[in-house]
Parts: sequence; structure tokens; C-alpha cells
Amino acid sequence: MASHPRLFVTFTAPGFGRVHTRKAQGRLVLPCHPYQQGARCRHGNRAGCWHRHAEDDPRLGEPLCPACYDAEAQVLWNALAPELWRRTTIALQRTLGRLVGLQEAELRRLVRISYAKVAEFQRRGAIHFHAVIRLDAATECRCSDCLAPPPAPFSAELLEEGLKEAVPVITVPCPPLDDGPGRYARWGEQLDVRNITPKDDDQAGELSAEQVAGYIAKYATKATESFGSGLDRRIGVDDLNHLDRLPMHVAELVRAAWELGGHPELAGLRLRAWAHMLGFGGHWSTKSRRYSTTFTVLRRARVAFAKRRRASGGVPLDAWGRPEDDQAVIFVASWAYVGAGYATEGERWLALSAAARAREQRRVAWEELTTTTASAAAA
Repeated sequence: MASHPRLFVTFTAPGFGRVHTRKAQGRLVLPCHPYQQGARCRHGNRAGCWHRHAEDDPRLGEPLCPACYDAEAQVLWNALAPELWRRTTIALQRTLGRLVGLQEAELRRLVRISYAKVAEFQRRGAIHFHAVIRLDAATECRCSDCLAPPPAPFSAELLEEGLKEAVPVITVPCPPLDDGPGRYARWGEQLDVRNITPKDDDQAGELSAEQVAGYIAKYATKATESFGSGLDRRIGVDDLNHLDRLPMHVAELVRAAWELGGHPELAGLRLRAWAHMLGFGGHWSTKSRRYSTTFTVLRRARVAFAKRRRASGGVPLDAWGRPEDDQAVIFVASWAYVGAGYATEGERWLALSAAARAREQRRVAWEELTTTTASAAAA
């Protein structure tokens, strides 16, 4: 798939209030929220933060003022995020058709949009998505082995342009509460789009396929464990009195999800069932059917493996179908001579300087030893 236009895109949530964050430019760590000294919000809390937070600071993600933070809006956004992603895929296809001057039906006969995404919780408890979006030719066969690159002018640049036009205008209406004002879920202003290249070219704004695979694996292993213990299962009304083990901000989000789940207007969002996920009821990983192999194929492979294992008398098999207790030795690596010496003139200078200091230390030690010995003998 290296010849297919591919983008690695990060979709973020909007802001619901100021939270403690770590801003760094290289080794320089900037103040969290520099603001007027002594300025306070309407609840009497400081309106800014001049601390330079460390990476393991427990305050990261906590609101500067819990009363000013809109916890209900964040819970509703988490609940509507899957629908927001579905509308994004639809809007992206329509935007691409408009950019090339084709109707949606005509576009579907030429190209198809494939994707694979994972969901990750930020420190503040808001969900955001990391997605690999790819353009494929619209072949008659839908299997992954028959994929072909899209025709011209469908390129990574066109796909990026379509994303940047479609994402800012996508909204999902939220059911109104108690005849209150209407709310809409939309993406945050931060939209990170990176082009995926076959190899690491070290160009700005581009990532290699290996780097993207590493990022996806890292995001896929993250879950709500970072929020603390107690959110590894669905909770009940009795658990609301035992949220003191969680960070204060996370406990407030859980309570907000439980309270909002009691409104009949929001029954379709099932907020109480997903209160332990801060309102997010989607799957941690989803993909389009044509992006790669299907789950049906994976299930069949597992069934075939189980049958082979039973046929072998219950002996565990390795990835090549051989017994794991097989004593055969397989060489998977080899050594090769690369070179000798130092890679740069700076490394050579450092080595020579270290050797000179060592010789000087030995010479001084020898002089001290001989002088002390001669003085002791004369006495």
C-alpha cells in the first residue's frame, strides 16, 4: 500500500475550560497559563498558572477552576464522538467530490476512502482519535489483495485539503436538556495532519510507515487505567460514594455522566452504562472493511490454528506450525563489519582529551607517591 495516498491524522476535542498543561519547546519548559498576576476568576480561584510542570506532575489535566470547567459538556462530547467520526467520513467523501468536480456517486466509482483509527483519552479525560486515512481505487473486488492506487488527481495533498475543509464545519446536535439552549459537538481547533511516506525521509510534516505503526501501537495500549483504579468495569449507584480513589477531576466527570444519564432526553446515549468511560461508548479501535484483513478472516485463522493444535496431540505450535519444543536452531541475525575509528571529528577530539587527562592523572599520582615515599625514608 506504499503507493496509496495515506495520512496520519489526529482529531482532538474542543476546550471545556482551562486545565494545567505542560508546554515545552525542546528542553525549555514554558509556564502553564501565564496570565495577569493576581487575576482571579468569578469563583475566586486564580485565572492563570505560572508553574513549569514536570511530565509526571499529578496536576496535569486538572482544571484551574473546577467550578468554571464544563464537565457536562465534555461528557456529552465524549458520548457524541463516535457519531462525529461517522459524519466526518461522509463529509470527507463529499468534499473530495466537490474539489474534483464530481458527484458523490461518480466519486464512489473511482475511489474509496479507507481508514483505521484508535481512541485515546487525554489527561483531562476528553477522547481524541488517531487515524490512518488512505485513498484506494474503487475495484469491483472488495478483498484487500485486489486493492489498487487511486487514479489522478487523487493524491495525499488533495486528501489533506479535503480534510482541512470538511473537519471545521462538521457538527452533531445534542438532545436539548430541560428546554435549554441547543448544543453541538464539533472537533477542536487542533488538527494534526501528517503525510505517510514509505521510508523515513526526515522531512517536516511527514512520517514513515514504521513510525506510524509505533504510534498506533502506543495509543492502542492506553486506556482509562491512567485515571486510577475503579474504572476498569461498569459502575453502579453504590460506587458513586467510593470515587475518592480517583483524581478529583475524573471523579467529577463520572458524577456528571451519571447525573446526565438520568435525563430521559439523553437515554439514547446510555451515559450511565458508560460512566466508567467518562461517557465514551465507542470501541477503542475501528477500521473500514477495505483497509486490511477482516475480523472474519482472523477468526477463521484462529479456528484453523486450533484444529492443527488438536491434531498434533495438544502440543503447542509456534508461528510456523512446528512444535514449540523443537530443538532446531534458526539464525535470525548475522554480524557484519561496519568500520573502525570515530564517526566524527568531535568524537575523536573527546577521546583524545579523555586519554590525555588519564595520562596526566597517572603522572601526578606517581609523583605524589614517590615524593611521599622519599620523605618517609628521610624521616
